[in-house]
Amino acid sequence: MKRMIKSLFSVSLPFVLLLLLSNCAHQDKEYVDLRGNQYAGSESCMECHPKIYNEALKSSHYKASAAASIKNVLGNFSPGYNTYSYDKDTKMVMENRNNELFQVYYKNGKEIKAYRFDIVMGAKNAQTSLFWDKDIVYELPLSYYTSVNNWGTSPSYPPNQPSFSRAISIDCFECHSSNIELKHKNTETENYFGTEMKMETMKKESVIFGIDCERCHGPAKAHVDYHKENPGLKLAKHIVTHQSLNNQQKLARCVICHSAATNLESRFKFVPGKSMADFYNVSIPNPAANSDVHGNQYGLLSQSKCFLESKTMDCTSCHDSHTTEIESLSRQSEKCLSCHSEVKKNFCPIKVPSGFALKDNCIDCHMPKKASGVIGFYLSGKSEMSPYLLRTHKIGIYPEETQKKNF
Repeated sequence: MKRMIKSLFSVSLPFVLLLLLSNCAHQDKEYVDLRGNQYAGSESCMECHPKIYNEALKSSHYKASAAASIKNVLGNFSPGYNTYSYDKDTKMVMENRNNELFQVYYKNGKEIKAYRFDIVMGAKNAQTSLFWDKDIVYELPLSYYTSVNNWGTSPSYPPNQPSFSRAISIDCFECHSSNIELKHKNTETENYFGTEMKMETMKKESVIFGIDCERCHGPAKAHVDYHKENPGLKLAKHIVTHQSLNNQQKLARCVICHSAATNLESRFKFVPGKSMADFYNVSIPNPAANSDVHGNQYGLLSQSKCFLESKTMDCTSCHDSHTTEIESLSRQSEKCLSCHSEVKKNFCPIKVPSGFALKDNCIDCHMPKKASGVIGFYLSGKSEMSPYLLRTHKIGIYPEETQKKNF
């Protein structure tokens, strides 16, 4: 018995030592962020801010881009729900092949080529998917639209033929990810249905998916190190907090992506804490430059009387970028009522039927959903373009919306 115990001990001891050494090596392994050694990575926020961190993981910002997987890709891959027909002989089928997802191009019943889902962008209103071909990213011809719970043509794609040559530039990643690097400056372009598209080569390994904590709060390495050494200190040090910013700086963090500004060298170079004047070289981007409901929420908001007459209104007056909760219209309307009331004599004067409460829905009348002028899509078998509807951020009076309510 003693001999057996001695034998087991002699075998186990090296294993235990190896396990301890491997754990030490893992603990000592330094986190490396592709953006530089001043970054700590979003996971470093979890220890002190677990609730905010876990909520943020489910948010539209964090899901602005992701590696394509069964968990991340929206849309139905079941037979009968996974096909887009261009004509009687040409179709695209969304297929799951051994847990890898593809858009498969068929002609006359024969498979021409299968294009794999590599990256997805978007998760709330629509989701567009991308694929890598060497070092260039291309948009897949079909996207998923939550408004119709169906597949449709990707933005700018034709309804009558599939195409796989629309290259995605780094501009898209600047608002849908936290990092990606160009492999080298590439001046090549390709003509895509009359539009010249940049053919930019990018480093696959440099992608940091989603809008992470440090994209909005700035590099956090010094902050994390300081508070690990001073765990009892509650006042945040070496980090950009919302409370530490003035109104222009608060707006700038959102305007960087939610505006029509085109005079930017790279949005990745924006540092939270800068004002719009610092980054745009102008005090306010021209709101009339592009007032589309997609991508220019600030341009629309800046034309609103509510915004123009307020010295403190910013995007977080109505939005919480950390939460995943989809607020009801009545809950959203409460934010309007914080300024508008019968007591202040600036409440809605419309007479409504008995039993209807105006305060339960300011939004549909004053921020209605409008069709984007730059994005539309076609559904299989439909000749008319379907509108891509988004809620306008131009707060105003829309008589046509009031008429719909029969007031």
